[in-house]
Amino acid sequence: MTPANPRAWQAGFTLLELLLAMSILAIVAGIFGFTLLGTYRANQVREAASQLTGDLRQARSEALKTGQSASLTVAANSAAYTFTRAGTPQTRTLPAGVTLTSVVGSSNVVYTAPTGTTGGNGAIWTLTSPGGTRSLKVKVIGITGKVMIDATN
Repeated sequence: MTPANPRAWQAGFTLLELLLAMSILAIVAGIFGFTLLGTYRANQVREAASQLTGDLRQARSEALKTGQSASLTVAANSAAYTFTRAGTPQTRTLPAGVTLTSVVGSSNVVYTAPTGTTGGNGAIWTLTSPGGTRSLKVKVIGITGKVMIDATN
């Protein structure tokens, strides 16, 4: 039995057309996935840098306000550091496996009271994403103790 319209049997897609469409979708999804992963890693490093700089700025502020020295000590090549204020140490961990490495200066920054200044050496730390693909530098500038995030490697 033949249909009234001879083209009725040709409606739809062939297996080859479906495989081609699925291949294109898989390639686009893969590219999107890698881009998304890179953005996720960059956000992890930015979040960790914000946490570290926030604690450094808080240590300086505490030294100015309370008249007691505050310090931040970084464990070598790890994701943890110790923030000490009013004689009470608190261990903090960076988010999502971001590691912290000392580049220049000491792994310890002490803000002395009542001026909130450091010993003058400064420090630079590199924060690196778990895959090692993204990194930022956090700098403590000499005597003033000013804290900056530097995106250049």
